[in-house]
Amino acid sequence: MQSLTVPTGDRNPNGYAAADVLEALQAPHGSRRFSFRYELLDSTNATVEPEIFGVLSGEVSNNHLADIKRTARFNILETGTIDYLSDRIRPHARLHLYPYTVDDFVEWPLGVFLLSTPVRHIDRFGRITRDVAAYDQLQVFTDEVTTDRYTVAAGANVVAAVTTLLGGIPASIEPSTATLVTAKEWDPGTTKLKIINELLGMINYESLSFDEDGLAIVQAYRSPTERAVEYTYATDQSGLMVPEADQELDLFAVPNQWTLVVTEPDQPVLTSTYTNNDPGSPTSTVRRARTISDFRIEVEAVDQATLDAKVARLAFEASQVYEALEFSTAVMPIHSGNDVIHIQFDPLAINHKYAEQTWTLPLRAGATMTHRARRVVTV
Repeated sequence: MQSLTVPTGDRNPNGYAAADVLEALQAPHGSRRFSFRYELLDSTNATVEPEIFGVLSGEVSNNHLADIKRTARFNILETGTIDYLSDRIRPHARLHLYPYTVDDFVEWPLGVFLLSTPVRHIDRFGRITRDVAAYDQLQVFTDEVTTDRYTVAAGANVVAAVTTLLGGIPASIEPSTATLVTAKEWDPGTTKLKIINELLGMINYESLSFDEDGLAIVQAYRSPTERAVEYTYATDQSGLMVPEADQELDLFAVPNQWTLVVTEPDQPVLTSTYTNNDPGSPTSTVRRARTISDFRIEVEAVDQATLDAKVARLAFEASQVYEALEFSTAVMPIHSGNDVIHIQFDPLAINHKYAEQTWTLPLRAGATMTHRARRVVTV
């Protein structure tokens, strides 16, 4: 999540403190004032124009689980100033603070986007526009594929191998001492993004992403349960939540009995069964009054004790399901990807910590922002 302590300088000319910004965002006693600025960048993310005025509307979305995480749509008036094949757009959300003079604002960048080249449309008044789909810089690594077999040698530092694939672009990289035990190869035609993400997955790093300013992020995975809450949404005066939400927890097909069987030549058949008969579990055989089985032939257990441990682990992992919550708020430009938030939604008796999976932010004052967050529930 982007910081409320907005840096001084062009994005906070009067040096507002985090408490001032938070109060203006939540506006417990009045309304908020937002405007949006669109910065034109070249192919190296250098500024071409600090502000272009031909963007008629826009929308930014983030999906933390997608390959290309941040996408956007812009409706752009044709002025001839944008090179759609190489230029990029970085939108900014600007919050205006009282007394609303020219420098009374703070603003947040919302991503750097490569632009598609859609068909031009002309209306009956002679106005030419483009409805542009846009993608963050992960698109660059999706577009580029290997022309030969790509190999990372045994003993290579994994993060160093990823850094090489990034090709010198600006990046925030968390170092690691992890190395490859054996060489890893990819066939010709494999995207660079696939190679990068597979390497990162080997050392339990998050998949590659880009932040709001266009900086590549390479960092270790940390479970949302271990991370601190970054923001709280609540159904109170300053919570900014729309009083409608959808809570999703699909338990219909969750098993409550697991059986593993080992059948190997020259050894007795091994069988192990684990049954969830806990009255406190909503999916147990006791609570559901029926058995839902998961039966598997298991060939990698050397003895009965190992098999018993494996079926217990399978039961535990299968009983960890996601509860998803879809809700809406007023525009909140401080979100990044995979933010950890606390949600207190009294009408559904919800008061839990969630990791935000997706959000969509219309670039329009007074608009409604949609969110999807989820948490692990043990059943």
